[in-house]
Amino acid sequence: MDGTGGSGGGAATASYGRAVVYHEKLPRRWSVATVTVLAVWVAYQGSILLPEDSTVWFVILGGSTFLALVLNAVPLSKRVYHRIRLGDGQLTVGRETIAVESLTAASLREAREQPTDAEFAASLAARSREEIAEMRRRSGAAVPPRIMGGGWSVPLGMDQIVVENVQGEPLLIATHDRAALLDALTRAHEG
Repeated sequence: MDGTGGSGGGAATASYGRAVVYHEKLPRRWSVATVTVLAVWVAYQGSILLPEDSTVWFVILGGSTFLALVLNAVPLSKRVYHRIRLGDGQLTVGRETIAVESLTAASLREAREQPTDAEFAASLAARSREEIAEMRRRSGAAVPPRIMGGGWSVPLGMDQIVVENVQGEPLLIATHDRAALLDALTRAHEG
């Protein structure tokens, strides 16, 4: 299988002739760990409390279920809004699908030059207050990018790239592996 190479983040990419396939798998360690710990805790409490204090055990079970949902809200949101699939010339981010041809080649090249979040934060820390005020003034005139797939912001632990479609609309894509995604998008756009 020529062209297989997705690095990091469980990314899988393959090239079958001219078709490019990319699928970014989201990490599951946190979800598995929290659900396992809570399940063991509920089972332990059940071995102590059941059958005499079943009401207390059901309260513990309900509280643990609520806690599991709270602790896994971000991973669940990433699964709904930011799962990335690329195949058959279509880019799907969460619940939104667009044609890869609708992205401009220039914006894909520019996305490679965009700094990571850490690099951007470091560059801001090195600037004076006047420079930051000027940057805010200039950025206020620019149209902010729309987050593909929905959601309000880029989740913690994910990087972002900004590309532009042929209508000139900037699109923000949250990803775990920006280099592999940009490589797959570039190959799909050229193919």
